[in-house]
Amino acid sequence: MNPAQTTIAVFYAATLAASAAFPATNNVMTSVAELHDAVFKTATVGACFELEVEVAFPYRRKTECFSIFDSTGYTIIQEYRPRRERAANPIFAGDRIRISGITRRHRQGGVFAAVKSIQTISKGEPKPPVNIHAADFLAGKFDGRPVRMAGVIRDAFRDEIDPEVLFLILESDGEAIYAALRMKEGDDSIFRHFVGAEVSMTAICHLETLGFRRLMGRFLGIENVGDIQITKPPASDPFAVPNMLVTSQLRAQEMASLGRRRETGHVIATWHGGNFLLKTAERRIMRVELAEGRQPRRGQHIEVAGLPTTDLFNVNFTRAIWRPAREKPFVEDVPTNVTATAIMADDQGRTRINTSFHGRTIRLQGIVRSLPAVGNNDSRLYMECEKYMVPVDLSSCQDPLGDVCIGCRISVTGACVMETENWHPNSVFPHVRGFMVVVREPNDIGIISRPPWWTPRRLMAVIGALLAALAGVFLWNRSLNRLAERRGRELSEESFAHIAADMKVGERTRLAIELHDALSQNLTGVSLEIATASRLAAQIGNAKAQNPQLATLQHLDIATRSLKSCRDELRNCIWDLRNCALEAADMNDAVLRTLSPFIDGVNLSVRFNVPRERLPDDTAHALLRIVRELVQNAIRHGHAKNVNVAGCMEGGLLHFSVADDGCGFDPSNCAGVKQGHFGLQGIRERVNHFGGQMDIESNANGGTKVTISMGI
Repeated sequence: MNPAQTTIAVFYAATLAASAAFPATNNVMTSVAELHDAVFKTATVGACFELEVEVAFPYRRKTECFSIFDSTGYTIIQEYRPRRERAANPIFAGDRIRISGITRRHRQGGVFAAVKSIQTISKGEPKPPVNIHAADFLAGKFDGRPVRMAGVIRDAFRDEIDPEVLFLILESDGEAIYAALRMKEGDDSIFRHFVGAEVSMTAICHLETLGFRRLMGRFLGIENVGDIQITKPPASDPFAVPNMLVTSQLRAQEMASLGRRRETGHVIATWHGGNFLLKTAERRIMRVELAEGRQPRRGQHIEVAGLPTTDLFNVNFTRAIWRPAREKPFVEDVPTNVTATAIMADDQGRTRINTSFHGRTIRLQGIVRSLPAVGNNDSRLYMECEKYMVPVDLSSCQDPLGDVCIGCRISVTGACVMETENWHPNSVFPHVRGFMVVVREPNDIGIISRPPWWTPRRLMAVIGALLAALAGVFLWNRSLNRLAERRGRELSEESFAHIAADMKVGERTRLAIELHDALSQNLTGVSLEIATASRLAAQIGNAKAQNPQLATLQHLDIATRSLKSCRDELRNCIWDLRNCALEAADMNDAVLRTLSPFIDGVNLSVRFNVPRERLPDDTAHALLRIVRELVQNAIRHGHAKNVNVAGCMEGGLLHFSVADDGCGFDPSNCAGVKQGHFGLQGIRERVNHFGGQMDIESNANGGTKVTISMGI
């Protein structure tokens, strides 16, 4: 059985099932008016019909769909003939035909007239379409009839339910009329020049359901592109439209029928889905939804053209396009410290959303309750502010979270955006869902405090242990008090005498270790390489030696790189003697002072949440040396343009990392001591000295991140 026969078999099986579920009466409908009422008014399933009618309009979709009429009126039918039979016996407007069939139910729930047989009686000329107005169309006076309607096409877009259906929004007599045309994907460019044009379109007044949109109501069904005649083309420049003036006197439905308008202003916030806020020169805030293309950047002065709509608070643009405008200075708003309650409630605690915060830069604090899911398009975190859950949109900047985790108390600075719906006929008062904060840059999120590690059980155990220890310490203290007083006086005198000497000896020892580790070993390696090269050079000319000249050059090259490493290390030691970074009160300042001579032309970000007083001098010195070596490697070998340095303390461990966007390398196959490179080896030795661990994550052309954990 071929596919066509299978389709016919399925059709008749469904017809018999429908007839059994909804038994038809002995009366067979013989007029179009009866059939129209059975389908579109009473939704009767299983009713049979036999009609002799004339074809008014052969509107085709996935199935053959006709407009037919007789002396009693017009209606719409569908046939399910095999494709071969349709090609052998096509139906045209003006044909007189005899049809029979049964009313069936769509899978989506609607009812339609399914034709099982068609016989052509005679050929004839089609009747011309009727010129109608929008009011007559909406009143249903021309249902099922071919008509011609004039108006302006305000928008064109594909249906996300059925991508082969293209919708046109026709404004006629102040009403918005939907027109549908089935067209393959990729042909949208044909209709872009229709938006804004005055047209006259020939179509059928359709009542049938389209896809899953069962409650769409009447729409115009267009057969092909040729049924749309442009009477006045749109402006060649999509921005050659009137300015968006003050519209406080317009109703929402009147604003929706204005057509494309334009506005100029500064972008103050952007977020996912092609949305941004525009502040005009008159300080009006507009929410703009782009039709397509990339988003503008925050602070950019642009010109926008779009379809005006409103949420009854502000004028917004939908399906908009934009282009850069003449630059004007962008003035950042000073953040306002607020609470979620001040935005969401009045003085008496009742829900009352203060929409005056829309578009303002605010700063509020809260506790992180959820983070964006990895691999999910939702780029929001949610934080608890008083009794409200406030969404924070992170889509406009990269990696703003850093080491933020659930339970952290954070401070968020960003643009306040009221989440409201735009007006549409079925929502006279659009719902205001709340507000969100759109983060503008990574520094807009700051960690105030981290979640506590203790639980109530741990807290009780700690309290019990402390009480027991306190009792023991009290008894022990009583017995040692007198001895401690006597010995304390003696030791204090000795301690003061040794402090100055110990400081001098410690500094000399540290410098000796630095010179030994950094220079002595390297120079020893240089000496060995030169000796080997000298021995190989003596074999030049010996026929039995295997290419001694190449081996000599290789050893001399390693010796050269080793000498360069010695020179760099000696320069670093001299810089450390003169550097005052260890005297800085803040580790951020210490890192910046250490790296400032080496980062010319490189964007450096430092976020070191470690108090300086928590680190001993030897630990701080080792930390700065390691960070400097890693940053120099990222710039010198990785050719990085952006380097991020971050650090924190957890318990008794110091965690820090250096990440760059350089070319990357293979950590398992990188140059080492044998090739005259001592940087990573020196770092590993410093980390091992403190009982630490170093992890390297790097990919070719994917940047490098080195993470180190070590004790203090």
